[in-house]
Amino acid sequence: MRALTFALAAAIMLAACGGTSTPTPTTATTGVTKVDTIANEVPAAIKNLSPLQIATDATYAPNEFVNPDSGAIQGWDIDFGIALCKVMGLVCTFNNVTFDDIIAQLKASTPSEVAGGDKPRYAFSISSWTPTQKREAGGIDFITYYKAGEAWLVKAGGPTITSAADMCGHAVAVEAGTTEESDAWGYMGKQVGGTAISGDKDNCAAAGKQDINVLSFGTQTEANSALLSGRADFGWLDQPVAGYQVSQTGGKLQLGGTACSVSPYGIALVKGSALETAMIDAAKYLMDHGYYTSILTQWGVQSGAVTSADVALNNNSSIGPTCVPSY
Repeated sequence: MRALTFALAAAIMLAACGGTSTPTPTTATTGVTKVDTIANEVPAAIKNLSPLQIATDATYAPNEFVNPDSGAIQGWDIDFGIALCKVMGLVCTFNNVTFDDIIAQLKASTPSEVAGGDKPRYAFSISSWTPTQKREAGGIDFITYYKAGEAWLVKAGGPTITSAADMCGHAVAVEAGTTEESDAWGYMGKQVGGTAISGDKDNCAAAGKQDINVLSFGTQTEANSALLSGRADFGWLDQPVAGYQVSQTGGKLQLGGTACSVSPYGIALVKGSALETAMIDAAKYLMDHGYYTSILTQWGVQSGAVTSADVALNNNSSIGPTCVPSY
């Protein structure tokens, strides 16, 4: 991959403003074909929507991002999504959508004068989602397919961090709508935006420290740029994405501390979607037949692999130590 320079960051940021892509599969998806028994689980009403529109926030390399040369959306999440669609016998188009808007867009439908009626705007989203009770209560189901923790990024020569307590008194760059944004505010006993959570405490104040200056950005690309430019002292994001940034910035960024709050990733669908059964079986098929491992290995993210036995609906269980106290 090309080193992440400010020029590349700008190119990705511009591409992230919108657009669609029917990506060219990488070699990791070679050999994946329709599986009739699984394709038969897809209702005719969904097949009639082909190509299905899929939502992703393509600013989260190597999971999902825009290739600055071709403009195509790519990444291991995208390869996995392509493979899922192939197994289900579907054609899918990936749409670059701001992360904080995706859930609302999943639940939205096209107006009656568009596309012949009240049809789902997006069939599902594959975009490094962490399943949470709040998201599920808001009408979304998640199908487990990976696991990842939260990790901090620091600028070489800048402040260091080993735990959430070290965020106090510092500016922390996060992408809006992410678990990291919620956790940064939650560490201070607050909801996103600053409203106090009844019965919770401000861990920074309790330690005699200043609060965290949470800097929320519409895209991860903007959050990364804030850290590189010195506007933020730390970046907080998912482990595979943080590791990729370190590898692409030529020593400008480093990991801080160790990953914590390791949790599942889930494919996001509207609660009770008629696509869930086929999606679960397609994910299990890819895992059991080696395609899933090939995709993760090609992108160097195989450390977060799960097995087909782990594929479940709405698994919110964290693994190992959490980053912040419950809030």
